[in-house]
Order: sequence, then C-alpha cells, then structure tokens
Amino acid sequence: MTEAKAKGSGRHWGIVLPAVALGALVILYSVYWFAVADEVRKSVEAFSARGEEGLVTGWEDFSVGGYPYRIEARFETPAASAPETPEAWEWRGERAAVALLPYNLRHAVLTLGGEQVLRYRDVRTASQAASELRAKAETARASYVDLPESPFGRLAIDIENLDAAHRRGATGAEDNIVAGRLQLHTRPALDETGAPVPASYDIAVQADSIAVDGAERVPALGNGMELLLIQARLRDVPQTAHVSAVELLQAWRANGGTLALSDLIVKWGPLDLTASGELALDAQNRLEGQLDARVTDFDGLLKAMVRDGVVKEDEARIALAGLVLVSQFQGNRSDEVRVPVIMREGRLFLGPLAIAKLEPLY
Repeated sequence: MTEAKAKGSGRHWGIVLPAVALGALVILYSVYWFAVADEVRKSVEAFSARGEEGLVTGWEDFSVGGYPYRIEARFETPAASAPETPEAWEWRGERAAVALLPYNLRHAVLTLGGEQVLRYRDVRTASQAASELRAKAETARASYVDLPESPFGRLAIDIENLDAAHRRGATGAEDNIVAGRLQLHTRPALDETGAPVPASYDIAVQADSIAVDGAERVPALGNGMELLLIQARLRDVPQTAHVSAVELLQAWRANGGTLALSDLIVKWGPLDLTASGELALDAQNRLEGQLDARVTDFDGLLKAMVRDGVVKEDEARIALAGLVLVSQFQGNRSDEVRVPVIMREGRLFLGPLAIAKLEPLY
C-alpha cells in the first residue's frame, strides 16, 4: 500500500468510527428514552388505579412524548378529588403537562393551561354547598425535586397574571380576584452547619398586585394589596401523608407546630409594615402569637382606621403619641413606629388597639 493510500484509509476510518459511535449512542439513548417513557406511562396509570390516600384521579386523554430532550406526560381535562376529606375538594383543569429530564427523573415540572376549577366545602360553615374557584393565568408552573432523605422535597410554584372568580357556597356571593404574580418556595430546613432540621421546612411566599372586586371593602386597608412577602420556618410538621389541608393543619396544631417568621413585609393601602415573630394556632384554630413590627406612616394608618370606624379617634390619638415617643427613644426613623402585633383569644391588636376579630382558619 502506498503512503497516499494509507493516509486516505486513515482519514476514512477517522470519519467512519466517530459516526458509528455516535449512531450507537443515539440508538442506546433512544432505547433508554422509550423504556423510561413507557415506565412513566405505566406508573401514572397504576397510581390512578390505586387511588392512594383517598385521592381519585382521571383524565379524558393521556399521552407521553417529548423525545428526545424530555419525557413529558400530557393530560387533557385532568381531574383529581378527595371526596372523603373534610373539605371534599375536587379539581378539574383544561390541560396539564408534567415534564421529566431523562437524566434526572427526580425533578418534575408541572405546567397548567386553560381554566382551572377548584370546588371545596368550607368546613367553617354548616352549609354543604360547595364553594368554587375558577382561575386562568398567563403562566402557571410548578417545579418539584424529590429528596430521598426527606418526606417532602423542594417545591416552587410560579403564577403570573392570575384572573380568578371565587363563589362562596354558603352565601352565593362572588368575588373577582386578580394578581400580578404569586410565588411559593419551600424546602426542608437546614441549620447553620447544613444539617437537616427535623420536621421543619423553610417557606418563602411573595404576592404582587392583588386586587379583589365584589367583596365587602376591607376597612381602612381597602381591597388592593401591593405586596406581601413572607420568609418563614414551619416547625414540627407531622411526618404523615395528607391530601387534605384541613387534616394537615389539624395534625400540625396537635403536634405543637409553630410558624417562625423571619421576614414579613406588607404593603396594603396605608399599611406599610415590616415584622418578625412566631405564630401558632389556638384551640379554636385561630392564629395566636406576637410579631415585632415596624410601621411607616403610622399616623396615616390610624387616620384611615378612624375614618372607617375601626378605632375611636381619642384611642388612636393616645396610641400614636405613646408609640411615637417610644420609637424615638429607640432611635427609629421619624416616620417609622415600632409596635407589637399581638394575636390573642381571637382578637388582633396593633399595639394597645384592638383592630380586628380573628376567625378560625378551619
């Protein structure tokens, strides 16, 4: 063989061998993808057939696709319900898709499309009529990462431009609700060394530009909230499986659970508040606890409460004078008042002023 032929043969195999190797990898990946996709389909169908924890699920059409980049379970008219729970909730959507990465099956991304309908019974009333929430959003996504060492992994929910209508079953009254953005993040809590904190979860909630139309006006504050931001740790969460929010709250309260708020920011009408503290539920399932709060333009807030009859003018004047004096001694800004927010025996106190009645959460 001449030197020219040898070089030509070397170039030939230099092209063929990588192509053959790449082709083999594509075939192997395809076999793996279709095998995993088939297992996903079987798992979804088996879960629906079992009805675990009293959860009933179904759909009009179900398919698995997404090759080659992801494994995506697509549902048309998906539905889920828990008829044996106290609130007897049921949900139905237009479309839903759950996407998994082929190389990381512990990470799932849920996308909802079209109108979502949630019906439930309000356990605080004697009425058996179901309340109903109908909602649409520009985008509605959730990401969940399963953590083998934790009962519940990392969850993130992001909803943009929500447009909803809520009808109360007990009265038939309907409220229209819009929100610019709603976000929820939760994960198992870690201590300063990075070790897990038993039965505890860190939670972050942010809600922007919320407005409610059709409901009775909220005294002093109004029906539009600019911002709600919460960073907290949920402690003593019972390690039990529930598909009912009411049952989970019941177990949490019985377990002595608390909610430690490291940051609470509320901008709602004349209320501009930053606070931290700890809350729990009392025997009547009402919030109880105390927050250390700082309120900007406390004078404007009190004027709004006096205007709407929340507090009497002489009480507001005395409270303002005392709180301003104490805040100045503490070195706070001239427009900022430090005030305790106390929830006790079903009443909400802003400093010395009783401003609202607290209703049971369930």
